[in-house]
Parts: sequence; C-alpha cells; structure tokens
Amino acid sequence: MTKILLVSTSPSVRNALNYLFTVILKFDFECIDFDACEDWLHNIENVNAIFVDMTEANSNPAPLINKLTTHAQPGVVLAIQELKGVWGADAFEAGAIDVLTWPCNLRELSLRLNRRLPTPTPSVEQPHDVSWDVEAYIALRAGLTTAEAQIMRVLFAQDGQIVTRDALSLAVESRPWRYGDRKFDVHVAKIRKKFADTFDERISVETVRSSGYMLRTGGLNAFDPT
Repeated sequence: MTKILLVSTSPSVRNALNYLFTVILKFDFECIDFDACEDWLHNIENVNAIFVDMTEANSNPAPLINKLTTHAQPGVVLAIQELKGVWGADAFEAGAIDVLTWPCNLRELSLRLNRRLPTPTPSVEQPHDVSWDVEAYIALRAGLTTAEAQIMRVLFAQDGQIVTRDALSLAVESRPWRYGDRKFDVHVAKIRKKFADTFDERISVETVRSSGYMLRTGGLNAFDPT
C-alpha cells in the first residue's frame, strides 16, 4: 500500500489531505508536527512520499526538507506553501521534488504526486462533474468519520440516484453486500443526522425501502468552499 507522511501544524491542510489520502485514495496516511520529525528520522519507516507543510511553519523548513530528502529514499518530498510564501525556492534547493501552492485542488494534487512517484499508483475514476474539494468540504463540515465519508462520496457521485447496498459495498469494501448486514443502515443514519444538523435541507440522505440509499443536494454551488 502507498504510504504518505504529512508534516504539518495546519488543521485545514491536515484535514483536507487526510480526506484525500484515506477516504478517496485509500492510502496509508500519517500526520506529524515539526517537533516529532527528529524522532521520526531516528525511526525511519518506508514511505512513498512526504509532504512538508510550510504554511504555518515558524522558521524556514529547508534544513528539515534536506534531511527528509536524504533519509527518505526512494520516497519523494513535496512542499506546500501559501500563495505569498517565500520559502519555495529554498525547498527546491533542499531537495523537494515539487512545491504546491495552498489551497490546492485535491485532484490536481493527487495527479501531480502520481507523476512524481517512482512507481505511479492506479488513478481513481471520478465523474467529471464531481469535485473532490466539495466532497472534502461536506465531510469536514459535517464531521464525518472516515467510514462515513467513504459512504458519502459514493452516494455523492450518484446525486439524486439510488445506490444499492451491493453497489455501495463493492465500492467501499470491494465485496458484495451480505443480506442482513445492517452496517450501512447504521452509518447512513449517522450521516443523515450530521447533515441535518449542519446543512439543514440543502443535503439529505434517504433510505429507499428494499433498494438502497439516495443522496440529494441543491447542487455543487451550495457547498463550494470558494
């Protein structure tokens, strides 16, 4: 399994990348702060990529990037900075293979990472009219767990259409649904409550008797974080 390490103190970066790597791409994802980096370097684990978030760093993280680049081979190191960030060139000189500007489109970020990995990972199929950033916004605003978010994104991709329990199980767990298994019913009930508390009537999830589930939204613009 592809393993990603994020070094960050920014909640927005942590939450968005956690959604991208655990919910959408289903990678092994770990997040640590800058203070924990020395310990990590002393107990190095094999990783495919390391993201160093410079958006809230207190000092130039170029020396850290240099250490990570040296010790994380064959993994690659990418840096993240704000639009007005001043350490991008230093990050490249320290060994970063790319410097991303935050906020960053999540799908673009995943594609850029894939191009830079020594062994590219399979791409994730996604309808062209569905935004990963909007998905992440909905999941984070509603406080969905990883399991709930994985269910939500399958339903969200089929907005206004019934998704059978079998289709949901295949998408989320890569196995057919077993008759009598009420796990999805429990998760959907929790998702429904969280959506009602967060979005009122703008987004809802219905249980369609003997069929499955249907998510309805008022369109992407209602949830666009921009």
